[in-house]
Amino acid sequence: MVEVVAAGIREAKAYYANDLKVQLVENYGQVRVAHSETGKPLPETYVKVYARLGNGQSRFYKDGYTDLRGRFDYASLNTGHLDDAGDFSILVLHDRHGAAIREAKPPSR
Repeated sequence: MVEVVAAGIREAKAYYANDLKVQLVENYGQVRVAHSETGKPLPETYVKVYARLGNGQSRFYKDGYTDLRGRFDYASLNTGHLDDAGDFSILVLHDRHGAAIREAKPPSR
């Protein structure tokens, strides 16, 4: 956690040390993961997705690994659960390059 206090204002944010470049393609419900310095895709990076539902509850939505291009489709399921999702929280975890958390809107239909 990084906390800054100045002029009576306090702000705290979580900081995740990583070498990841995480790019969200919200229109298609995809995340692209690459190495931050080289720009090379990072296949086999674990991605775990939670959805915030319309009633305010959060629940596990989907998980898996990035493909050879470093991409993972976080929105597609064989069920109608995408209709219930309001926001996504996405954990990206690589065993050598660290972790990152991103938030995304579901793709428009």
